[in-house]
Amino acid sequence: MKYVIGIDGGGTKSIISVADLQGNIIVTEEGGSTNIRSQKESEVYTNLRNLIENALKKADLRIEECEAICIGTAGAGREEEQDKIKKYIQSLGVKGKILITNDAEIVIAEATGGKEGIAVIAGTGSIAYGIGKNGERVRVGGWGHLIGDEGSAYYIGIEGIRAALRCHDGREPYTELLPMIMREINIINPEEFVNFVYGENVKKDKIASLARIVDQACKKGDKKAKEILTRAAKELFLLAKAVIKKLKVEEENMTVVVSGSVFLNNVFVYEEFAKLLTKEYPNVSIKKSRNRASKGAVMLALKLLVKG
Repeated sequence: MKYVIGIDGGGTKSIISVADLQGNIIVTEEGGSTNIRSQKESEVYTNLRNLIENALKKADLRIEECEAICIGTAGAGREEEQDKIKKYIQSLGVKGKILITNDAEIVIAEATGGKEGIAVIAGTGSIAYGIGKNGERVRVGGWGHLIGDEGSAYYIGIEGIRAALRCHDGREPYTELLPMIMREINIINPEEFVNFVYGENVKKDKIASLARIVDQACKKGDKKAKEILTRAAKELFLLAKAVIKKLKVEEENMTVVVSGSVFLNNVFVYEEFAKLLTKEYPNVSIKKSRNRASKGAVMLALKLLVKG
């Protein structure tokens, strides 16, 4: 049986969908991160291999029958990264067409049916990406957690830790973030934050997971937590605004698709972002990407076959 594969490769987890040539989903599975910029290449390759092999085993399909595969992943926005992943996919035995692109492309494809639109993604990292009516592409953000990723779960988590430590030092007023984060990561002394952040075994998804604690503190009325989430929403708004200006669609009707754990799980950030964006651009329609973006990757894989 001939089929296509679509993969949504996130910074924390990846999702694969396998579909027949009519676009009917056969199987959907989850696996580890495939972000080549935040994980070791060996780990990314292992996760990709396991993801594909497990899905095909469940669907009782052979790798040689794959007609096309599209991988949209947060770590593959540049040609060098795309080439590395493409060569690895070929080494697994894929004979069909291969498209490696960023995760925003597949989010837009899934939400708009392959038409123009803007995606703002705030998961472990953050990025905004736009496709214009004439097919032009614009990318803003996505620079990684050390020099970018503003508004992301990592950004919220690390800002929560900073606020907790400033509170401990006496540089800022008391915040519930100090005891709540310490409890969450199971430390007794604030000095242990150093090993949590800088330790060899600490991955950025562990810090990103603390965004949930900042949200909980905000719901309890903590002013510092609310301040952090308000800043995160503004940073995500600025990403969207930059794309809108670059595409020159300030006065046009445009769909903005939001995706990622921050938008889907943090009501405060989503509502603040939506308020800022619709106030600035009344013609914008905001849509939450509730379905799996791996289906968008399937759509792009099928398009590869149409193009021949």
